Amino acid sequence: MDDLDRRIRVAVVDDDTVIREGLPHLLPDLHVTAAVSSVEELLAAPPEADVILLDLVLTGTGRTGVRQGAAAVEAVARAGFRTLIYTNERRREVLVGCVAAGAHGVVHKAEPLATLASAVAEVAAGRVVITQALVGLAELAERRGGLASLTPRQREILSARARGETFRSIAERLFISKKTAEEHMAVVTAKFADFLRDHSPADLEWELGLGPGDLLDRRPMS
Repeated sequence: MDDLDRRIRVAVVDDDTVIREGLPHLLPDLHVTAAVSSVEELLAAPPEADVILLDLVLTGTGRTGVRQGAAAVEAVARAGFRTLIYTNERRREVLVGCVAAGAHGVVHKAEPLATLASAVAEVAAGRVVITQALVGLAELAERRGGLASLTPRQREILSARARGETFRSIAERLFISKKTAEEHMAVVTAKFADFLRDHSPADLEWELGLGPGDLLDRRPMS
């Protein structure tokens, strides 16, 4: 087996040209088998890869209609790949949601390249990696945090309230009573009482990554 065959095979999914073209030169001990700007491109021609290095935000160039965040992680996991998130994102609830969607690790882009290379090796070996730059994420992931305790209906009503929709309007649209809508929001408020003491529902929605087009938004792509 030659040196090329012994290297870990990595496919890079990132909308940043510098990342796609630079990593093969910066990490020569890895064998970059593909470097694409979207999950759609990756899945259209699946590469030979031990690890997919995946950015979470893939619409930075203004593109629409591409999967990102948890939806991208899920798609890659369903295709049978191990995924290592490589991101600038620091919202812990968002990262936990993406780990829950099937990612095997998280590395922040501010970390040294040696940390990234080590994390790739760990994920390739079947282990889960969360690096020191994201202290506390492992503990939050273990107990699944507040995000996992929100039901789909609670998320829906939080999103509506974040847009300024009245409880009466929410109730009519969802075919529930106004009292039921208020009760769902009361549960959300109780779960995030400390945060909502100084922040709005829109702030909470953003912190949880649930806003339109955000990383845990499950709305259909346009």
